[in-house]
Amino acid sequence: MTSYLFIILGAVLVNNVVFVRILGLCPFMGVSKKLETAVGMGAATTFVLTLGCGASYLIDTWLLAPYDLLYLRTLAFIVTIAAIVQFTELVIQKTSPVLHQVLGIYLPLITTNCAVLGVPLLNIGLRHTLVESLLFGFGS
Repeated sequence: MTSYLFIILGAVLVNNVVFVRILGLCPFMGVSKKLETAVGMGAATTFVLTLGCGASYLIDTWLLAPYDLLYLRTLAFIVTIAAIVQFTELVIQKTSPVLHQVLGIYLPLITTNCAVLGVPLLNIGLRHTLVESLLFGFGS
């Protein structure tokens, strides 16, 4: 259990995606003018990162590695992340239309955020399990 806590704390404090690895600065700078918008964008990005890390682990472990298709890793992760972002956009549109309107173009741009692709790639390199992958994505 403590190893899970260390994964989250390490992702948040030691290997912070924005401040240490300098990934994902566009949304960080673009929507951080209002607290409500920044919190909404942060929650959406955290949701996408968490699901993206879990999905990328499953795709890499069950599909790409067994069939020796590792050269398709980046493409598979991009398609997966795009689907997760579209799902997230639909959820936000249904649950909070005002937040959806305020986030505007920044919400679909989560797909092109380098942190959203970088974190799953880093996660695969660290050889985390599924639970560790989800925690690493959440902490990032």
